Amino acid sequence: MKEADKKEIESLRITLHNHDYQYYVQNSPSISDREYDALYQRLKELETKYPQWITEDSPTQRVGGKVEQRFRQITHPVPMLSLDNTYNVDEVRAFHQRIKKGLPDVEEDSIEYVVELKFDGLAVALTYEDGKLVRGATRGDGKQGEDITVNLKTIRSIPLEIPAHPFKKIEVRGEVYMPKKEFRRLNAIREEEGETPFANPRNAAAGALRVLDPAITSSRKLGIFIYTVGFLDNDNFQTHYELQKALASLRFPVNEHNRLCSNFEETLSIIEEWRNKKNDLDYEVDGLVIQLNSLAHRKMLGSTSKFPRWAVAYKYEAEQAETEILEIVCQVGRTGSITPVANLEPVFVSGSTVSRATLHNEDEIRRKDIRVGDRVVIEKAGEIIPKIVRVIDSGKKRQPPFKMPTVCPECKTEVFRPEGEAAWRCVNAACPAQLKERLKHFASRKAMDIDHLGPAVIEQLVESGRIKNFSDLYTLKQDEVARLERLAEKSAQNLIEAVEKSKTAGLARLLFGLGIRHVGQRAASILAQTFRSIKALRETPYEEMESVMEIGPVIAESLKSFFDQKTNLLDIEKLENMGISVEEQGDSPKEGALKGKQFVLTGTLSEFSRDEAREKIESLGGRVTSSVSKKTDYVVAGKDAGSKLEKAKKLEITVWDEKEFQKQIESA
Repeated sequence: MKEADKKEIESLRITLHNHDYQYYVQNSPSISDREYDALYQRLKELETKYPQWITEDSPTQRVGGKVEQRFRQITHPVPMLSLDNTYNVDEVRAFHQRIKKGLPDVEEDSIEYVVELKFDGLAVALTYEDGKLVRGATRGDGKQGEDITVNLKTIRSIPLEIPAHPFKKIEVRGEVYMPKKEFRRLNAIREEEGETPFANPRNAAAGALRVLDPAITSSRKLGIFIYTVGFLDNDNFQTHYELQKALASLRFPVNEHNRLCSNFEETLSIIEEWRNKKNDLDYEVDGLVIQLNSLAHRKMLGSTSKFPRWAVAYKYEAEQAETEILEIVCQVGRTGSITPVANLEPVFVSGSTVSRATLHNEDEIRRKDIRVGDRVVIEKAGEIIPKIVRVIDSGKKRQPPFKMPTVCPECKTEVFRPEGEAAWRCVNAACPAQLKERLKHFASRKAMDIDHLGPAVIEQLVESGRIKNFSDLYTLKQDEVARLERLAEKSAQNLIEAVEKSKTAGLARLLFGLGIRHVGQRAASILAQTFRSIKALRETPYEEMESVMEIGPVIAESLKSFFDQKTNLLDIEKLENMGISVEEQGDSPKEGALKGKQFVLTGTLSEFSRDEAREKIESLGGRVTSSVSKKTDYVVAGKDAGSKLEKAKKLEITVWDEKEFQKQIESA
């Protein structure tokens, strides 16, 4: 029996590796998420039973390793050189002329190039021994990098083993990136949680790879493209294109847009082809890599101390505009982070008028030496966020360098910069700016959903000193609200009724509304379902809390810090005394009633809002996605359902109308 279990473990690992490749590299899954989860759980059960058979390349070991307090420095056996840049076609032609000059005995007609997209991510090297991933490292300075193996293993498109490999040892190199869609999702969450948004996808990807908690890296849903090898012990390849085909056959994620050009003129046509086409991709591309195809020709040309002579990068120019910085102001977020923002002379760039640009933090301002009154060049990072690229030297006398405030712009409390962080923070929990932002969040639709409590009303209530914490909202009287500026008797009544109604919002919405750092909507829902009350959550040991799936040490530490503050506990006690629900209502849902099921919502439901339907599904272990695919288990179709319903029918996916949806939810 023991031998049979061992064989099953080995079989499950191979099967799961195959499905990972189909899903994350080929984008063509052959089984549902539920079927995958069942295989994964079976492997986990067997490995728990026989821990001596757990191997580092097991699918269960992608997340779970521990990172030391600092990343270990490693030396690259073969240096990771950077590329020389070109910025126009004339410079690319000059590169071609250098190639011809360096290969005088080679006919021009036989010079082939491979053109690849230049990804705006983080270069890494992956080392495999006997087909097993043994190390992953950052590029660093090209000679030395950092060992980030544990975090890289969380990227599902990276194979943990190479099946049927012909190499005893091989190092492959690639670029880790964050998809644009994931970048937008992550920034939306950070804004909800009072954090400063990431400046661009590259920064977000780099930050995810260097966190000390692999669970965070895993949650960022990073991707990777492998483009070459650093070394291998069985080098029989003649061309780079042949090598890339071999890498793809070994299940490495090689970009599908790589092109072999039989002559130089083809490379120029590809430059024009991708000038605008690159914006349609779901990952950042800032140029092309143009390189010789023949590996023998590469050896003949060699490299400088910095760059290979046989390749260059062509960098596309981003759409830019000039404007002037009118002033730099500091905004205080609801978690106390102080963010400098430049108010600009309005200018049109990349399809919209831009009048403000975040400066992110003090280090960024110093690095670019940005000052009030400067003429600057701006562009939109990833066609999304306005950023200042550089200051234009106008020759005029400049204003003094900008200095971050030493006290909070709102409450005048002394600010501080936590060790290891880029942002300055105000630690005054009663800071009006933080309070205003926290109240906006508390009243928002996805939190306590207090209609009619808008920014103007919050401004007056806070400025007057009437509201100093969340519980004060529930002591408001209709007559005092009616005395507020631009608030009629009926509006005051509506507000009081909305405040009263919010008492039954539920534990998940309350936890989200409290604005606990790192606790987003999803985490709040998991905490509510798992612990069922704020009392139980508060009394749960840190170790037990961090072990909850999708919670981890960062959220657990944040919760601990929140509950360690007496003012927070006092306000929660007041909320409970006023009748606000601090316990999850109803019976616990059946374990796994919708676990592993993937849903898509389309059309208008009469009895539920989209958020309410999502909460119902997620509370029962299901997952809601935005698009229909082969991975979708059910489509819930309301009135005026459109193309998603049609696609579901074509893929023969089960469709529930609202009546069936209600029936299934109630039975679960």
